Amino acid sequence: MTLDNLLTAATDEALAFADLLESLDPDQRRSPTPCAGWTIDDLADHVAVVCFRDAEAYHRARAQITTPPGELTLTNPDLPAAIRLAVGHLQAAFDQAPSQWPVIPAPFGDFPVAAALRSLILEFGVHLDDLKVATGDRRSTFSPATIEAILGFGELFLLRQAQPLESGPVTLRLTAPSKSMAITWTGRNWVQGAGADEHRVEGSDDAIARLMLRRGEADDLVGAAIRPL
Repeated sequence: MTLDNLLTAATDEALAFADLLESLDPDQRRSPTPCAGWTIDDLADHVAVVCFRDAEAYHRARAQITTPPGELTLTNPDLPAAIRLAVGHLQAAFDQAPSQWPVIPAPFGDFPVAAALRSLILEFGVHLDDLKVATGDRRSTFSPATIEAILGFGELFLLRQAQPLESGPVTLRLTAPSKSMAITWTGRNWVQGAGADEHRVEGSDDAIARLMLRRGEADDLVGAAIRPL
């Protein structure tokens, strides 16, 4: 995907979140979400803050500023409007894009511009799904762009979310129609790729993407190995 495609995918997910949020009444927005302890309004506040904060990271990159943006507090009670304003701030960074992007000083590390945009697709796409589930949509599926972003990070994402096991060496392999990935617990740490007896889990692209995020049902090994996002 080109940078324009990635930007459009990220902003489409965020704007779809704002549109659905705006359709809810105040009582609905106090409903719980799949994010433990968060109401819909808590989730919406998080999406708005992330969008503003990460948009600022792109503006800083344009100006050759290498320090990431810090925490911010949102006091705007009109959360759909705040999300749309944040999306506009993000788009403005690309309207004035440099001829070649430097690394983006994101809050959680420096990333190449394409990887940073894929992280936003993941962020907004997953939380749009969380919002749909919170409003009663039990058949919600991730968008193709969100699935591509999650599976695209592959083993690197799994390694980031993996936690120590109390076991001997084992390889965890997750296989979807469009991606197969494996990480191995050596008995001391996790490494990329296969290297021990394999514990295999197969499913649709959507099911495996959810498993990587621990948004779906997990067997004992996956539940022990992968932290929920």
